[in-house]
Amino acid sequence: MKPHSNADSLKKPRLVVAGAQSSSGKTTVTLGLAGLLMKRGYLVQTFKVGPDYIDPSYHTGITRRPCRNLDSWMVPLPHLLEIFAHGMEEADIALVEGVMGLYDGIHGAGEAGSTAQVAKRLKAPVILVVDAHSMARSAGALVLGYKSFDPQLSLRGVILNRVSSLSHAQWCKEAIEKAAKIPVVGAIPKSGEIEMPERHLGLIPVKEKESLGGYFSKIISHMESHVDLAMILDVAASAPKLPEVKKVLFPSTSLPKKVRVGVALDEAFNFYYQENLDLLSLHGAELVPFSPIHHRKLPEVDGLYLGGGFPEVLPRELEANKTVRNEIRKAAEDSMPVYAECGGLMYLTRSITDFNGRTYRMVGIFDGRTLMTKKLCLNYTLAKVVKGHLLAGPGAKLKGHEFHYSKIVEIPRDAVFAYSMEKGYGIDGKHDAWNLYNTYASYMHVHFAHSLKLVRNFIAHCQKYSKH
Repeated sequence: MKPHSNADSLKKPRLVVAGAQSSSGKTTVTLGLAGLLMKRGYLVQTFKVGPDYIDPSYHTGITRRPCRNLDSWMVPLPHLLEIFAHGMEEADIALVEGVMGLYDGIHGAGEAGSTAQVAKRLKAPVILVVDAHSMARSAGALVLGYKSFDPQLSLRGVILNRVSSLSHAQWCKEAIEKAAKIPVVGAIPKSGEIEMPERHLGLIPVKEKESLGGYFSKIISHMESHVDLAMILDVAASAPKLPEVKKVLFPSTSLPKKVRVGVALDEAFNFYYQENLDLLSLHGAELVPFSPIHHRKLPEVDGLYLGGGFPEVLPRELEANKTVRNEIRKAAEDSMPVYAECGGLMYLTRSITDFNGRTYRMVGIFDGRTLMTKKLCLNYTLAKVVKGHLLAGPGAKLKGHEFHYSKIVEIPRDAVFAYSMEKGYGIDGKHDAWNLYNTYASYMHVHFAHSLKLVRNFIAHCQKYSKH
């Protein structure tokens, strides 16, 4: 296959699918559009604005290409374009799903972290998804407000979701096109068959669904006769060429492999930013996927990366694999670099007590218990490194996010933490990145595209261990 240049990637059609508010239907619309474009022969690359693992898993499921995250809080703005260009290699068109409402970000005083900020950075036209349930002429006022709120944003079309009838769709369309002078390019009837299944952290991850083919087919079929794909393609094609991107993160060719890093990847552990895996691989790490549930032994590696996921949903299966649990603990005691986030942190504690009060034994590196609660901890995070860490040295600042319904209890008084939290809760409200041996486990998820130093530092620690 002919390789695509950086310049090719930056002049391709692109489109942001934004919502007027959360739960407006933008994930369903994005999946439907991706499927419709694929039926017409397009190679579709999807992106997701904000800190999210679950929506991207559905994107990946339908396109068979890894979805990429574009987060303007965790990643410096210049790096967003490089992530975009990297993801667009060999693709024909980009679909970018927004986060929350179009203008919602870190706070109410500015656009930081919002879909609007990313759309403007990508110079991408926006299609606004409006939940039209219980709305008619008011839809015109709503869209007019979104259009006039930021004239620098290219709001180019509206897709109405959950319309109740043809007349309902027509009333909303007339009001929007008259008041806001923006075309309505779709009106999707309400249907329980395409509602997305949810759980305590949101949508059920793709890895837990036995077959999504039928579900995706229903979405595509439902949308096919209710959106004007030709108009939508015209909007995407109107995006101007982006400026050239200086390559900082992604080298043109992979560096020679220096270390082997085991990556926990199965039904319980699958929350990884694709860029984190790509950057490790491109800069010298051979990634070795393994399953803490299914594999009978730990692979021969120089370091471990235990990402997030849902260990609390499969604690019985994790407990049953005593061999891998013991081998991980022995590797940690031997000072192998072990980096764990959220679900990985939970797995490394003494036990997990699920929502029903049942307790299951885990790895036990850290002498604390994980307790599932009904309280959601959801924040962007900012941590100061106060003790040497696998990713960064003392004094460094790391940005990330936390998203969980658990807490760590019975933490020993002499527990050592590498992070002092300046924003977010962490493990105990003040600290994160519990450290023992050469193992660091935090509730905070870090995007490695924040700085290439994070990747190089982790690989360097693994190299040091491999030579000991």
